[in-house]
Amino acid sequence: MSICVERFITGPIETNTYLVYNETKECLIVDPSNGLDDVFSFISEASLIPVAILITHGHFDHIGGIPEMIAAYPQLPVYIHKDEHIMLTDPAHNLSIMLGEQFSYNGRIEDISEGDLTIGSFTGKTIVIPGHSPAGCAFLFENVLVCGDILFPGSIGRTDFPGGDHASLIAGIQKKIMVLDDDVTVCPGHMGRTTIGRERRMNPFI
Repeated sequence: MSICVERFITGPIETNTYLVYNETKECLIVDPSNGLDDVFSFISEASLIPVAILITHGHFDHIGGIPEMIAAYPQLPVYIHKDEHIMLTDPAHNLSIMLGEQFSYNGRIEDISEGDLTIGSFTGKTIVIPGHSPAGCAFLFENVLVCGDILFPGSIGRTDFPGGDHASLIAGIQKKIMVLDDDVTVCPGHMGRTTIGRERRMNPFI
């Protein structure tokens, strides 16, 4: 079943929120940050059916739009790795205090772990790579990798936040992401898209 991935730039530091959808019209919302008007408009215009929110990691700029999305679609579960639960509920861990805010989410949570991922009509894989955060997740759907702040075009995620570890991030990228096919499209948490092949050739951190 072929998928489509639509990118929306959201929130205070231009986070990429993604809609992953297929011909069933079901969709997954990945990393909703604040200000989701364009996302809601796209869902409505394309007659999409949201089935879940996926969180790559729990920093504030990737979770700040959860309440906004849940208000519109109260049935939606939020999927996040268990080692990142505290980042949803604690402003010190999700770093929202850096903006002088106290963001937390205490609603329904579903655990995800490394390996096969099935939600609604979607099947894929979850790849867990600590380093930018305690248990950052990348989601592989067919030949598209939505990877949060693990990998960027020509760069990698910061490792100077609490729970960060540079060596773990590099090792995880090399062992789990760089083994993917060159033509896999990489959809990062900020900036534009790239491919595994391009990063294998040109990313100085790898």
